[in-house]
Amino acid sequence: MKQWLSAMLLPLILLQAPVLAQTESAPEINEQKPAVVTQTMKPDVAPNLVPLKGTEQVRLQLVNCGGWLDCALARLLLPASAYIDQRELRFDNSTQVPVTILNTAVVVEGDFTGYQLNNQAISLSQDIKTLPANQIISIPLILRRSAIPPDQYSGAVYLTLQNRSDRLSLPINLNARSGPLFPLIVLLFGVVLGRLFKYMQERGEPQAKALEEVYRLEADIANAKLEDRDKQLLARMVTEVRTLVVRERLDVIPTQVQTIRDRLETLVKLQALEDKFNEPSVFPADEDEYIRKIKQARLRITEGKDADAKKVLEEISSDLDKIGARGAGNSSVEAYKRSVEDIAVATDRINQPTGEPKTTSSRLSKFQQLLINLSGVSDQVRAEATFWVVRPLLSLTLLVGLSAAGISSLYIENGTTFGARPFADYLGLILWGLSADVASRSLSNLPGSKQ
Repeated sequence: MKQWLSAMLLPLILLQAPVLAQTESAPEINEQKPAVVTQTMKPDVAPNLVPLKGTEQVRLQLVNCGGWLDCALARLLLPASAYIDQRELRFDNSTQVPVTILNTAVVVEGDFTGYQLNNQAISLSQDIKTLPANQIISIPLILRRSAIPPDQYSGAVYLTLQNRSDRLSLPINLNARSGPLFPLIVLLFGVVLGRLFKYMQERGEPQAKALEEVYRLEADIANAKLEDRDKQLLARMVTEVRTLVVRERLDVIPTQVQTIRDRLETLVKLQALEDKFNEPSVFPADEDEYIRKIKQARLRITEGKDADAKKVLEEISSDLDKIGARGAGNSSVEAYKRSVEDIAVATDRINQPTGEPKTTSSRLSKFQQLLINLSGVSDQVRAEATFWVVRPLLSLTLLVGLSAAGISSLYIENGTTFGARPFADYLGLILWGLSADVASRSLSNLPGSKQ
C-alpha cells in the first residue's frame, strides 16, 4: 500500500516544481524594472532661442547731450527714441526646457573714429541667467548715452547658451550725435556773421570809407600850421560830419568833407599871408590894417560865414589894386595880390550847407498833431513803430527761422552722426549760416534808419 501511494505522489510532486519556481521568480523580475528605466534615460534637449521681430537686428539713433538745457533741446527737436537709456531684446523659448545663458558680450566699434564701446557704454543686463521654458523673455540692453561719443557704430550682441555649440548673435547699427545746444549756437553765429557780411557789403563798407575820410581830415587839421582857435573851430565842423556818418547820411559826406578842406586851405593861406605881412619889409601902406582884415576873414570862415569872408578878401584885393595903381612897391604888391586871389579862389569852392528851415508850431497845430498821433495815422508814429517794433520783430523772426531751417537740415534730418567729425560738421553750420543770408535780402528793403 505504501509503495502504491509513493508511486502515485511522486509524479505529482515533480509536475508542481516548475510552477513553484516560476511563481517565486516573478517578484524578482518586477523589482529589477526601475533599474532598467534609469539606464535608458534620454539626453538633454538642445535650446532653441529665437529673437522676435524687431530684435533680430538692433538699430538705434541716440543723442549724447550734457546739461539740462542741452537735453531739453534734444527732447524738443529729436524723437523720443534718441534719448532712451535701454532697449528691450525679446526672445521666444519654444522648447519645453529652460535655457541657461552662460555668457554675454557686446562688441561695437565706430566706423569713422574706430572707437570701441566698453561695457560702461553698452551692455546686457546680468540679472537674467535662466530663461523659462515655452515663454517669451525680455533682456534689457543697457545704454549710457553720455559714454557714447558721436559716431556710426556697428557690431553685434553675442549670447552663449548651455548645450549649444554655436553662439546666438544680434547685429547692432548704432548712430550717436552730439547735443543740439552747441550746434545751434554755432549756426546762430554763422547766420549773424552772414548778416554782418551783407551789412558790410551794402552799408558798412561805404560808411567805413566815409569815416576814413573823416579821420584823414582830422589828421590834416592837426598837422596844419594854424592857431589853436582855428583848429578847434574846424574840429567842431568835423564832429558834425562824423555825426552825419553815424546817421548814414553818406550822400552829403563828400560835399561836407570837401567844404571843410577848402576852409582849411583858405585858413592856411590866410595864415601864411598874415605871416608875410608880419615880416619886416617895405610895404607902401599900413600893414596892421591888412592884418586886422585878414584876422576878420579868418574869423568869418571859422564861423561858417564864407560870404562875409569873401567880402573882406575883396576889400583887401581892392586896396592892393589901388596901391598898385599908384606904382609904389609894385613887385611886393603884386605878390600880396596873387596870394589874396588864391585865397578868394579857395573861398569860392566852399559849398555852403543848406540848412533846413525851422518852423514854429502854434497851439492849434500841436493839438492837431496830438489828435493825429492818437488816431494812428501819423507818419511819425508809423515810422517809429516800424523802427522800434516791426523791424526788430521781423529781424528776430527771420533769425529764428533761418536757424530752425539750418538745424532741421544739417542736424535733425542729416546729422545722425553729427559731431563725429567736428571740424567738418561745425564748419558746415557756419557756411550754411553765411549762405542763408540770401534768403534774408527782403529785409534790406525795410526802413533802415530813424528819421
